Amino acid sequence: MRIPSRHNNLRLFAHTRRILLSILPLGAAVGLVMSLTILLLDAGVARLLRGLGSSHLRLAMPFLALTLCTLWLTWTRTGEVSLFEDLDLAKHSPFEAFPFWGSLAKVVGCAFTIGLGGSTGLEGPAKWLGAALGVQFHRGLSTLARRFRFLRRLKGQPLPTVMAGAAAAVAVVFRAPLSGALFAAEHDGELRSEEFFPAVVAAAAGYAVFVALAGSRPLLPIAGPYTVNLRELLIALPLGLTCGLGASLFLSVRDWMKAVLEPLPLWARGLAGGLGLALLAAPGHFFFHDLAITQRGGLGLVVSLLRGPTAPAEALLFMILKILATALTLAAGGVGGMWLCTIAMGAALGSAFGAWFLPAYPGLMTMLGAAAFAGASQRTLLVPVVFLAETTGQAGLVVPGILACALAVLVVRVHLPPRPSPIRH
Repeated sequence: MRIPSRHNNLRLFAHTRRILLSILPLGAAVGLVMSLTILLLDAGVARLLRGLGSSHLRLAMPFLALTLCTLWLTWTRTGEVSLFEDLDLAKHSPFEAFPFWGSLAKVVGCAFTIGLGGSTGLEGPAKWLGAALGVQFHRGLSTLARRFRFLRRLKGQPLPTVMAGAAAAVAVVFRAPLSGALFAAEHDGELRSEEFFPAVVAAAAGYAVFVALAGSRPLLPIAGPYTVNLRELLIALPLGLTCGLGASLFLSVRDWMKAVLEPLPLWARGLAGGLGLALLAAPGHFFFHDLAITQRGGLGLVVSLLRGPTAPAEALLFMILKILATALTLAAGGVGGMWLCTIAMGAALGSAFGAWFLPAYPGLMTMLGAAAFAGASQRTLLVPVVFLAETTGQAGLVVPGILACALAVLVVRVHLPPRPSPIRH
């Protein structure tokens, strides 16, 4: 048996000390910031909607979301924002990716887009904000370490700190620590232990803070438990195939809309996109009792589908509206993530599948479709399966989830070219 050397023991001790005295406090701090942000955002949106009631002025909110966002980004000279590019650049040059004042301007753009009803999810800005806070934390620690010698032992490479901050923030949005850590640390299907371990610790700390403030209810509670048999496994295969085709359609529509709108100035894109979002929000307002089909990430839509029953034609209409609204928001200059939006698209498609082929198990196909569609859109397999189990509290969904997600991801990789790297040199 090999006896650990003194050098290895010292390295382990130093790593543990840094985790306990640096990464844990960072995760808790980011968790507190994100928890308060979510609670205040939810309360603000709810108060605004109560004030508007059933007024047709509700349709003005998506228009204002993109108009104000793009005007703000133009006025501050921030320009078009790509959270994906910033996060990718952070893996190589964290301090260049998150300048302090530029970061604040992008936060305001996120608030306009998501708070007023643009079709983007909070998980993208959360990952970005957590990473930005991680950079500032590392910068502050480096500054203090020059004055206080004992803090030098807590310093490390900036990238694990950036990933830890991102993981803590996403864990709060998902209410799922492992999913948050995977979502933050996975890159093109790869996980590095030196980044993933701090991410898990920070995600657990951030989630613990959220639970202390808001409770531990799952993000998407469904009836159960489910005992999956051969029939459900067989139905998961065509569902995965269909979700892969649906995700390919969404990504193609997004790219086409971006190509059409790109020649316009940013403010003009926002104006045109805002008008389109107002039109897409009209069916939910007039025909579905103000159901938020196209607004924000779509969690309300998913919860409505899980409560069911929803007619298959209505569910497919919801999916089409959400695809168009999300593609338009991103192409017109809105700021936000698309993970939760694709969860809503897949949930609508899965709901239609469930009504046709498995009406005895309401919610099962809805969540399998959500995971498969999101995984295909992001071209990742591990995150959606873990997300499915954690956010529903149903471990029995893992096996059919793997089948559906694997086939959906394969379809997208066959139909669409590889995603180009946005790294700037």
